[in-house]
Amino acid sequence: MACAQEDRLMTAAIDFGTTYSGYCFSFRHDFENDPLKVSANTWTAGTAGLVSLKTPTTVLLDSNQELVAFGYEAEDRYAELAEDEEHAEYYYFRRFKMTLFQSSSRLTRDTMLKDMAGGKQVKAIKVFAHAIRYLKDHMLNTLEQRGAGIKAKDINWVLTVPAIWEDPAKQFMREAAEEAGISRNQLMIALEPEAASLFCKYLPIEKLQGSEGGIGAFKPGSRYLVLDAGGGTVDITVHEVQFNGTLKELDKASGGAWGGTRVDESFKEMLEEIVGGGMLEEFALSHTADYIDLFRDFETKKRNVKDDSPGKITLRIPITLQELYEERGEGEIKKKIRQTKYKDDLTWVGDRLRIDKPRFVELFSAACDGMVDHVKKLLKSPKVRGTNNILMVGGFSESPLLQKRIREEFPSCRVIIPQEAGLAVLKGAVIFGHQPATIAARISKYTYGISTNTKFDRSKHPMSKLKMVEGKEKCKDVFDKHVSIGQLLEIDDVQSEKSYWPLYSNQTQVSLPVYTSTIEDPSFVDEPECSYLGKLTVDIPKHGSDKEVSSSFIFGGTELKVQAVVKSTGETTSANFDFLEGEP
Repeated sequence: MACAQEDRLMTAAIDFGTTYSGYCFSFRHDFENDPLKVSANTWTAGTAGLVSLKTPTTVLLDSNQELVAFGYEAEDRYAELAEDEEHAEYYYFRRFKMTLFQSSSRLTRDTMLKDMAGGKQVKAIKVFAHAIRYLKDHMLNTLEQRGAGIKAKDINWVLTVPAIWEDPAKQFMREAAEEAGISRNQLMIALEPEAASLFCKYLPIEKLQGSEGGIGAFKPGSRYLVLDAGGGTVDITVHEVQFNGTLKELDKASGGAWGGTRVDESFKEMLEEIVGGGMLEEFALSHTADYIDLFRDFETKKRNVKDDSPGKITLRIPITLQELYEERGEGEIKKKIRQTKYKDDLTWVGDRLRIDKPRFVELFSAACDGMVDHVKKLLKSPKVRGTNNILMVGGFSESPLLQKRIREEFPSCRVIIPQEAGLAVLKGAVIFGHQPATIAARISKYTYGISTNTKFDRSKHPMSKLKMVEGKEKCKDVFDKHVSIGQLLEIDDVQSEKSYWPLYSNQTQVSLPVYTSTIEDPSFVDEPECSYLGKLTVDIPKHGSDKEVSSSFIFGGTELKVQAVVKSTGETTSANFDFLEGEP
């Protein structure tokens, strides 16, 4: 795979974020001279004039579920439609990436997304594909306008995903990208904190805030924790620099839903306590443009507030909210504030809401507390002993409040923040596309194995597992382990070749259920620590009596792969994973 990619002229990365998305690219010859020469696009919000290197992950579809607009344009266009009461037939989606992380049901190709307007449903993979296709086409159009002379076949594409995502979510993103027109052999999946780590590895020391005294943060043998705080998720991994310059993961990736949107949720909860949840929802539907502007203004204040900023934070509140509140016979909002727990912290004057700084800072508490508690627990692990560097990346890491909190909570650690923390993942993903082998080893998050049938042993197998197959006693549901939780896996490491036979003599294909476990040595796949992951399908010989097929899982990369060989002939046979099917 690496050789084929090196032959292409350009590498482009798409960072599909919870709140914001964007793309970057670099030419192969530029990378060889300067790995940091990476181009990014600039986006502008029409109404607020907010300039950003990313655009909101917002999708607007028409009644035929075709793309109308994406990003800032989608927000503004939907607001116009809503103001004119012409939005009913449209589908509006924003911040939908977290569906792949927080969904209570199993992720499949048929997983549905509810739109934010009327709760109408569209297949999730279709919405994701629309977003990826838009970013891909936008970049290709940008290159064409520059006269770069680059064709689609000349590009390696890299798509970023959180490291804490499971295998089905990674496969889902890959298939969405393929539906968006990106060829399978031109696509790589990059893990977000790893990409950011690579970016910082190449940065000159003066662009790493916290690396004072000329001491390199990335010398061989040094260990550092990557805190990738994005919009939705916080991804945490720990790396050790090897003597050949590659990076080794010391503990399995972890994290949670403590990103910047958690602060937005706290702000929304505060408004709901004042005007009521139903009122705020009605305001969002009837005055959509004003609702969007309100949260864009909050976003600006959220990004820039410091602990030593002036005593109050002022937000512009659309007058239409007050008018709607009065129309519903609720009176004045400023009087309602005096009846709440915020009476000493909030004042409403005209179209301005003034929030005392301590109360505004409190909006960050839930997000900050979650990640601080997790990092404290992680740093106590023997696996990461000696880690005294924290590398903060991701858009939320640009928050001065979060930076201050991390420094206060971890005084013995050197906290390092790159100048472009919000672009570290995106630019690092481009570097990863050029040099995927830089991450040399990763830790397995689970024990992986196959559900299989073995010869029944009455001395050790429970009778409940007895199964008769063509007159023979078999033990069903056996967990046939391929790799253990916590195991260090080198890139493209072929693990534990295992042989499998068809259960019935006339089979030409065998479907093997794949399971994961949170313990090291499970016996059966129906133990409480085990979860169904998907299926492995292997073609087997149509002719001959020896139908033994050996399969090997290939770990260490960002995605799980498999290879299978017919034992009697030594020929490679077709084998593939499917993690997006329902339960067996």
